Amino acid sequence: MLPADDQSGGRRLARIASFATVVVLAVLCAVLGLADGTGLFAPENWLDAGFLPGNATSPAWATVVFLPLLIGGSAVAVHRVVRAAAPGAKARWVLGAVWASLVLVAVLAKLAYSVLLLAVAGPAGLHIFPTAGALLGECGLTGAKYAVFGPLVAGVSAAAYRIGVWRLRRRADESGEPDEGRESGESAAEAPGADINEIAGFAWLPAGAAVALHAGTGMFAWAAGPIPGGLGVATLISGVATVLAGIGLWRRVVSPGLTHAGTGVTLWSLATTLTAAGALGFVPLWLIDAGLNGFGGALFPVASALTRVAEGVAAGVCAGVVCVPWVAEMAWRRRREPSAERGGLARAVRWAPPVAIAAVLALAAGTLAPGPATEVASVAAPTQTAGGDRDELLPLTVLRREGQDPVIGDSTGRQVLLRGVNVNQLIDYGQPDPAKPTVWPLKDSDYAQMARYGFDVQRLALSWSALEPKRGEFDEGYLERVRTAVRQAAAHGIHTVLDMHQDTYSKYVSAAPGTRCRANASPEFGNDGAPEWATRTDGAKACGFLGRDLAPNVQQAFTNLYDDTDGIGTEFARAWGRLARTFADEPAVAGYDLLNEPGPGNAPGVTSSILLGRLYQQAITSIRAAESKVPGGFHHLVFFEPSILWSGLGFDTTPPAGFSDDPLLVFSPHLYSESITMDQGLGVTLTSIEQGYTTAERTARAYGAPLWSGEWGWFGEPDDFHARFDRFLERQNSDMLGSAIWVWKKACGDPQNDPAATTSGGGVVLHTCPEGEPLASPAFEITALSQAYPRSAPGRLNSLKSSLTERDLRLAGSGTGTLDVWVPGPARPEAEGGGLTGIRLERQPGGWRLTAHTSGRYTLRVA
Repeated sequence: MLPADDQSGGRRLARIASFATVVVLAVLCAVLGLADGTGLFAPENWLDAGFLPGNATSPAWATVVFLPLLIGGSAVAVHRVVRAAAPGAKARWVLGAVWASLVLVAVLAKLAYSVLLLAVAGPAGLHIFPTAGALLGECGLTGAKYAVFGPLVAGVSAAAYRIGVWRLRRRADESGEPDEGRESGESAAEAPGADINEIAGFAWLPAGAAVALHAGTGMFAWAAGPIPGGLGVATLISGVATVLAGIGLWRRVVSPGLTHAGTGVTLWSLATTLTAAGALGFVPLWLIDAGLNGFGGALFPVASALTRVAEGVAAGVCAGVVCVPWVAEMAWRRRREPSAERGGLARAVRWAPPVAIAAVLALAAGTLAPGPATEVASVAAPTQTAGGDRDELLPLTVLRREGQDPVIGDSTGRQVLLRGVNVNQLIDYGQPDPAKPTVWPLKDSDYAQMARYGFDVQRLALSWSALEPKRGEFDEGYLERVRTAVRQAAAHGIHTVLDMHQDTYSKYVSAAPGTRCRANASPEFGNDGAPEWATRTDGAKACGFLGRDLAPNVQQAFTNLYDDTDGIGTEFARAWGRLARTFADEPAVAGYDLLNEPGPGNAPGVTSSILLGRLYQQAITSIRAAESKVPGGFHHLVFFEPSILWSGLGFDTTPPAGFSDDPLLVFSPHLYSESITMDQGLGVTLTSIEQGYTTAERTARAYGAPLWSGEWGWFGEPDDFHARFDRFLERQNSDMLGSAIWVWKKACGDPQNDPAATTSGGGVVLHTCPEGEPLASPAFEITALSQAYPRSAPGRLNSLKSSLTERDLRLAGSGTGTLDVWVPGPARPEAEGGGLTGIRLERQPGGWRLTAHTSGRYTLRVA
């Protein structure tokens, strides 16, 4: 204790540490908020939000809710914990106490803020378990951010505390009074607030680990590598590691410092220790994943480590929800029960570990068990024979086989590789230069030229603003243009994915003339997307940050869409129902891409995961209802995307697994790693091309859905373009996937084109600007894009190799039906293989179509 005439010394030290925490944390939040407009590392995406919310969906709610809870809660926690320690406590003890408290407070503040956001959005359409899991994952990610940045705050607080101790001791020396405070190294058993029996509570950490792993699989499955044995083994590893870390932290670090702690501070310290133990206990999983699967190259280990720590933080918090009340009851009984009855309490302590293990097993059996697998999803589509007409476009579905990832297939049970191109010629763009058209006319000759590449799919970009220019009124003329494009593509053997496209939310978000923006931001220009009546920006600033899509007005518009403000989300779903009704019986339509690169909204994680998933489910419900009402209609594939941050970073949080139980979902991120991702502008690589595939495949697997990349391409300068282009396609072949390159034809007046450019760069078909004269595409690009590949293969493909420079295709598969292969080049191909009969070659513009009948295992080589 302090000298008798200076009892306020302990309180003074606590105030010093608390004040330092407040100041440094406030500065940290301000700096990160200005430096990171993505909200990925910053505390919240509150750029230019103002200090007071002007409406229910304002990002300023983070300023008046999350920020005070974070800073004020941390100040109170630090004051109480430091006050309970002796003035002689080691500075490293204070550092650990402040750091752990900050992490837990951040989680709780994020939880409170997220609940507010969901209350504003309303509970309609939110499924309780996916939503709860996503909330847990998002709050854990917030805790992980402060686990990373927290030492900056805790270090200053500990230094300020130590200076305060030094000043108090100097005063005591000058006054000649003895310092009666004991050293913090005394045994934990002698400290009144540190009962060693409380470590039994750490037995609940395995249960918390199981819950956190399940939640993490639904939020950021891309970071979770395939551990042998699955989640059961991962739970065992993390559970043991967290228990050991918790006991070690409590005995050697936390408990010795709690010299004057009452029950409340002791319980808080126990909760923070659980949180810290979780953060440390998940590091072994990250290391094991790296040893088994590789770190992923480039800077990806940073992202994967952050998400593992997020899972760990969530595990600690989950354990605390059960453990802390349990320990509190133990302490209450200890004070009130006679010593003769404490044997029952001791037995309760001994029973804690098996009870926790039973909870883990129950969770694993009830929520982690895989669902039934079927060979072909049941859809109301026209049935087809196994042979089928080669030129007939069949309805597409999802094929499932036990032990294998689901794939896109057709109604005869053949695996289909959709490989093609994006078409933007029906987009309703904003026009930056009235003298330059924003798109080229879409003609049948475009599809004839696509067929020469061997493409079998177009991702046809549509604009909501053109489809529904006035609320409730659909433009039949625009719908007819879409019908024409679908028919023309089908005539050339090309499926269509209908894509509800947007960039910057709509063309009605352009900054007013004279708009002034802060540093690192510039006036926004609206590209395309929603109609004007559905663009609700609530006065947010039109200043783009690190690109066109992170302007405050754009994110406010997306937030209002996700919150269904004024029924905007409901009307968006209704527009999809109108499209689905038009094409309900059309087999040439492969499916519907619900929303191109949706913005993260004002609160990434909540808006871009939970509420985005709800919007998707609204649209899916509308689509299925419309298809069911059309005679001969059937269910088409539904392609869904993560937020645009995936395109900009190579990963992101995603709609929670289970947001929809529709069996025809296809996960469709845009794989732009080493291309237009934000890291390339900084001269570094966060996610490599190969890791981009890995993250996407892991996430698709968590959804139980096939993977199809709706966009890729544009790898920068010519010197780097060729190698990266080839690496992308080589990985696509080895993983037996399809995709659509961006874009077929880019007009000189496209708002995404450089106004000073002399060519319409970024397209497969090039032109001069502004004249519009045709240019030759790079020879290597033409050869690589038109490479030989199986358009459809009976059963499943087992391997696929195709040269990007010459005609050399090798494949193997297993199934019965008609194999359909595209082969480029004028010379007649030479084909050989096993398990094939009736091989037929037919000349096509730009190449050949090879068909053959398979029965069982088969191989094919074409040269």
